[in-house]
Amino acid sequence: MRTLRYFSKSHWARLRRGGLLLALLAGAPVVAQAQQVLVQANVADDTVKTTFGPNRRWFGHGYVALGLVAGPAEAGARLRDGLTSLEARVGGRLKLRLSQSVALCGDLAYAFLRYDLAQEAGKLVPAPTLHQRESLALHQVVSEVALRLNFGRRGNAVGSYLDLLAGGSWAAATRHRTEDVPAPGIGSVETTESGLPYLRRFGGSAGARLGFDRYALAARYRFSPAFASSYAAWPELPRWVIGVEVGLF
Repeated sequence: MRTLRYFSKSHWARLRRGGLLLALLAGAPVVAQAQQVLVQANVADDTVKTTFGPNRRWFGHGYVALGLVAGPAEAGARLRDGLTSLEARVGGRLKLRLSQSVALCGDLAYAFLRYDLAQEAGKLVPAPTLHQRESLALHQVVSEVALRLNFGRRGNAVGSYLDLLAGGSWAAATRHRTEDVPAPGIGSVETTESGLPYLRRFGGSAGARLGFDRYALAARYRFSPAFASSYAAWPELPRWVIGVEVGLF
């Protein structure tokens, strides 16, 4: 009986030690795997949060803009009064933050620019003939760079800023459209000409943009002539476009 009692205690002790060792060995890979996944996920999240965002090193977004053609026109190239001479843009913007107060921006956009010509005595552009309505239009690809000066306190947001702009454009298509009084029994008379040789294909501009978060006021001045060098004697169209922009973010 003493031998049996001694054997039983030793046997159960070894079983308990073996079971504890097996449990530790079985649980170790699970704990290690959970710790490894957790560390990898946190590193990736931290990298994205510190690199991309409205007030991080990189930020990209789309935008839409609408502006009115403004400023004086030379005699013979006046525009109709009202809101019909305009520029509409849609594009994308990439921002690189250099410091808390300075950033660089680059834009690539499509712009539709229309000049609604006044029909009055003395009109010269593109011809003296008067019509009921007449307009010149350009479908442009626009590239622009900006030096951004940030001001005011902000978190991870675009905040308040002033952009100093410089850009260039290429007119992919041009159009001259006229409407005339129809003869009796005819609904309308419209004429459209495209591929206009007298409109300049490449242009340059400079301006400024004052914004807060997604909303901005922008003014641009076209310093290149509206017409090609062969038509340098033609009177100049207004050079300013002033309007609003809305960021899509």
